[in-house]
Amino acid sequence: MKSNRWIFMSCLLVSSLHMAAAIHADEHSSKTSDESAPSEEEIAESLKKLVFVPHDSGAPQVTDAGGVRAVSVLPNVELLAPERMARTLSPTPTLYWHISKAAEHAVRFTLLADDPAAIDPLLEFEIDGVDKEGIYGVDLLDHGVTLTSGERYIWSVAVSTDSGNYGSDLVAQTVMEHAAAPALADILDGIRPEERAVRLAGEGYWYDAVDVLSARIEDDEGGPWQTARAHLLDEAGLLQAARYDWQGATR
Repeated sequence: MKSNRWIFMSCLLVSSLHMAAAIHADEHSSKTSDESAPSEEEIAESLKKLVFVPHDSGAPQVTDAGGVRAVSVLPNVELLAPERMARTLSPTPTLYWHISKAAEHAVRFTLLADDPAAIDPLLEFEIDGVDKEGIYGVDLLDHGVTLTSGERYIWSVAVSTDSGNYGSDLVAQTVMEHAAAPALADILDGIRPEERAVRLAGEGYWYDAVDVLSARIEDDEGGPWQTARAHLLDEAGLLQAARYDWQGATR
């Protein structure tokens, strides 16, 4: 009987020790994670290094593809893209655009290959207007569209008139190129989002840098992320979109 009691007590002690060790390990892991997470101030400091360096200074102006970057009538649309063609590292990027006010009528997004032989768009759809000013995104992954490395594409956002037509002066259009870089992609997987945004911008991958910032803003982390995007948009001459971000960052 005493032997059974001793075995029971020994098992209880061992179980207690295992439980205590597990709790200690969890607490240590949580503490390590908390200590390794950068503060908002540290993130802001890292994002100050964010500067877009075009991959190719000789890239064509977007107007070479026809159309304009920003429409001249209200509501005004700006594509979140620099004046010269920019690159995307991702084969399924999210493409962002800013609209200056609510649009009562349909807004059409179009993506097509920059190839005279390409007739049908890779993606084209309409939304029934927008209810407020903002920066909106189209995720190509959600639409099952994958870009080919080394190829150029034209994407545009058009606002219809009250007659339901799309005038040429109501189309914002730009050119982009998908350029895969597996070695860079591997490096980016192992670094923090703020470091990733800085590296992408410095390597000339505009769309991916904007997407890193935008994803954080959409997750309500705002603050330094929206300030950084405002700086980036200002740098590219996207003044209305930058103004929108400056206002959001100070709220």
